[in-house]
Amino acid sequence: MTPASLSPEQLDAILDLQGHEPCPGVEIEFKRILGDLPDGHSVYATIYRPSQPSSQPAPGLLAFHGGGFIVGNPNGCGEIAKMLALSLGITTVSASYRLASDGEPSYPGIFEEASISWRWILDHAVELNIDPSRIAVAGESAGVLQAAHLAVESPLLSLDPQTPRPAALISLWGCFDYVVRWFDRGQSPGAEAELLGTTYLQNPRLYHIVSPVNYATAPLPPAFLVYGSQDRVVHLRQGEIAHAAWQAAGARSELKILDNIGHDTIGDTRKPREQALHAAVKFLAAHL
Repeated sequence: MTPASLSPEQLDAILDLQGHEPCPGVEIEFKRILGDLPDGHSVYATIYRPSQPSSQPAPGLLAFHGGGFIVGNPNGCGEIAKMLALSLGITTVSASYRLASDGEPSYPGIFEEASISWRWILDHAVELNIDPSRIAVAGESAGVLQAAHLAVESPLLSLDPQTPRPAALISLWGCFDYVVRWFDRGQSPGAEAELLGTTYLQNPRLYHIVSPVNYATAPLPPAFLVYGSQDRVVHLRQGEIAHAAWQAAGARSELKILDNIGHDTIGDTRKPREQALHAAVKFLAAHL
């Protein structure tokens, strides 16, 4: 695929506006229901489509937002979704997942919801004008947990063994090894304590089980890993761990380290974010 050029107006809409705000050339659908759970909880999505779809099925993306497992919504993936819609004609389904609260961890239900979202995008590929063999997964911060588990075909998911694997993975400052993260944080609880309802000292086995790197065995889809050199929330070591695991499995992996001043968009990160988005476009153009 050859990426299309973006106008200054479109680039401003991507980098300077929120995910739910308009972007020339992108259609946005809110609150699309992907599935219902027995407890009454619904999985829903924000869907970003190119206003001028291609005549042939195009690649797709299933994305998961960040927010430390306790806040956030599917609009949070608007930046990369808009960029891919305009550059590569990709339709992004940015899915919700249950958020943890005091005394109510979201594990293990969060993996059932990731499974529902993956089945939904495969089942609706024709409607979305998506080629089901070219659907990537992406996560931002906490959302990398679900995306990575889908990429490695984790046993924590409720998917049939014959279900197609994602064609690529994009990790934006996410965690792959929660045991390492515990020690990187000076042996103090992080956001994953809300997800799991326990700390590493209380249940080290669970921290091992939930770490996607432990399931990173061949074959793996190509991975694009973005981390900040000065990130104090998710250490760039997480990207290095994932990069090494992918290489050990004989898979393609690209690790891009941004010289930003904090996690995600903390600080003046407009230029680094733009560079990372263009690099992600180039990566997916080559591998989808």
